[in-house]
Amino acid sequence: MKKWVNSELDKNMVRQLAGSFQLPSFTAMLLVIRGMTEKEQIEAFFDRDCALPDPFSIKDMDLAVERIRRAMTENEKICVYGDYDCDGVTSTALLYSYLESLFADVMYYIPDRNAEGYGMNRSAVDALHEQGVKLIITVDNGISALEEIRYAGELGIDVVVTDHHTPQDVLPGAAAVVDPHRLDDDSPFKDYCGAGLALMLAIAMEGDVFSVLENYSDLAAFGTVADLVPLVGVNRSIVKTGLGLIANCERPGIAELIENAKIDKINAGNIGFRLAPRINAAGRLGSPYDAMTLLLTEDEQEAKDKSELLRSLNVQRQSIENEIYEDICRMLRERPELTFDRVIVVSSENWNPGVIGIVASKITEKYGKPCIIISEDSPVCKASGRSVAGFSLVDAIFACSDLLEKFGGHPMAAGLSIRRERIARFRCAINAYADRLSYMPPLSVRVDCNLNPGAIVMDMVHQLQAFEPFGYGNPKPIFGLTDMKLEKIVPLSNGKHIKLVMSRGNARLNIVRFSTSPEEFPYEEGCELDCAVSLEMNLYQNKEYLSLNLKDVRPSRFDTEKAMLEMQLYELYRRGVIHPDVAGRLPTREDFAAVYRYLKKHPRPLYTVDSVLSAVVCQTLEAFRLLMVLDIMEELKLIRYTRDGDTLRIGINEGAPKVNLNDSRILEKLKEDINYAGTNT
Repeated sequence: MKKWVNSELDKNMVRQLAGSFQLPSFTAMLLVIRGMTEKEQIEAFFDRDCALPDPFSIKDMDLAVERIRRAMTENEKICVYGDYDCDGVTSTALLYSYLESLFADVMYYIPDRNAEGYGMNRSAVDALHEQGVKLIITVDNGISALEEIRYAGELGIDVVVTDHHTPQDVLPGAAAVVDPHRLDDDSPFKDYCGAGLALMLAIAMEGDVFSVLENYSDLAAFGTVADLVPLVGVNRSIVKTGLGLIANCERPGIAELIENAKIDKINAGNIGFRLAPRINAAGRLGSPYDAMTLLLTEDEQEAKDKSELLRSLNVQRQSIENEIYEDICRMLRERPELTFDRVIVVSSENWNPGVIGIVASKITEKYGKPCIIISEDSPVCKASGRSVAGFSLVDAIFACSDLLEKFGGHPMAAGLSIRRERIARFRCAINAYADRLSYMPPLSVRVDCNLNPGAIVMDMVHQLQAFEPFGYGNPKPIFGLTDMKLEKIVPLSNGKHIKLVMSRGNARLNIVRFSTSPEEFPYEEGCELDCAVSLEMNLYQNKEYLSLNLKDVRPSRFDTEKAMLEMQLYELYRRGVIHPDVAGRLPTREDFAAVYRYLKKHPRPLYTVDSVLSAVVCQTLEAFRLLMVLDIMEELKLIRYTRDGDTLRIGINEGAPKVNLNDSRILEKLKEDINYAGTNT
């Protein structure tokens, strides 16, 4: 269940833009929704040329170029020191191959995720010193490596840092620190990824924007999309140019990567969801050097071999990820008290630390709350977390820093290491921090605008193409279709997906829901639903077909936000906190009777809180009462029941004897607690 956030729309401004720039109303509407109403903004957004700022506007770029050129002049050995994720690998490949083209004496080094972890380390510096390295250039790391850079200096190695992460209070003592997030940096654009910053360094070295873009923007585009930096401004220009280079790719490794993945359309979505995960899989389960070889090789057979290796590693990654996800879901079903916490914290010694970040995203999506997954693979355990908008996970983790060995990240994602014996205390501490909020911010889906289902035409999809590339910071538009009647649920691909035949008035639409079987769809034919959809185009036998993909769904005229707050109140109560708002929320006999009648008459393998609340005919029923009713009915053995977030799996116990509600200990305690809340309001 998600809160729908509708974008504000100034219809007068839409008409003004459409008239002033001779734009279709649909295009003008999307521009207004995205805050682009000035001539300069609109022209820059649709500009086909790649306009990049002066790389020397970035602080210390001149010092970086000077030190690298001196190393080349004096024939010093240079090492590009990267990272094992897609951004780190592509930025390493970009800068290494550029310097190699200048005949520099250059090598590269990428630390092992499990053995070394992120960033520079003393052992790596020692190894590079033994190989005669005199200059290290970091890409996608280095800004926090104060001690390691100091140690490198003691060994006679200079370091040039290029990094896009937030600096600490003290900058490293490097020959140059190129990081747009430095407080003393006045450059006009800040949101580069590691590969984007490596591209700017190459442009500064070359003095020619277009020759660098023609040779390296494909690698920069991969890193930019994969690292989820905003696809606006400079990043948008880099990715637009890079996509064109990828589509006509002369780089054998990328060509084979695309061929192996059976991709027929090059766009940011396919890079982010189908290609970048393969590069990431090398660093997670294999060696990032295999990904580097793929990106750098000129040999077609080697490219085929490495692309197949990355495919198999990605399949292995998906399998491990699914096993961990199912294991966590099973754990949370067996220990539902963990799901009542505002921040879900789970741990096990059986979980691969290389993929727990991906799983954390799935658990956050499923349960609608921040999640931290800890791999107990050693005495000092590694953890990864994901959050919801409005709750800064890195701030919450910082508040528990006395329990941690290392930590870092962003408001929406963070990582940490912690000693095994401190995990239980950490779970309590981070939830104590979260409990200071009145309510946890809910998961949300942003709806650009509502559409008339009878007015949707293929030309809208053509207009959307002008807004590509889509990604973080420039998301694909989502449109609302309200009060749609669900006429029919049609299975697709042997039940792996479904097609929803929906209507309103004379309009009739087919809407596809991927990765959902008919049994998993919680709404019944005949009900009225609001649908959040994206508009797509499918090409079949050279003919274009309009396709609508379902992104979210809810019962029409259902108060989702109220239900979500009620569910949080329920979870708070089940944790033993008697909030004043529980006063007056005692389930009535009519609530019990209505829920039981509905479940008996409409048996399904899966329900959701909103599907039950919208279908049960009962004036007083709400989410808090519904969940308490289900708990009490399970206690009295009337039903079999498990809950995963807002997903309910309920079965009637046929032949169960008649019961007395007053025999329920849960109900008895609830009465006492409601009386207590009422007298203390």
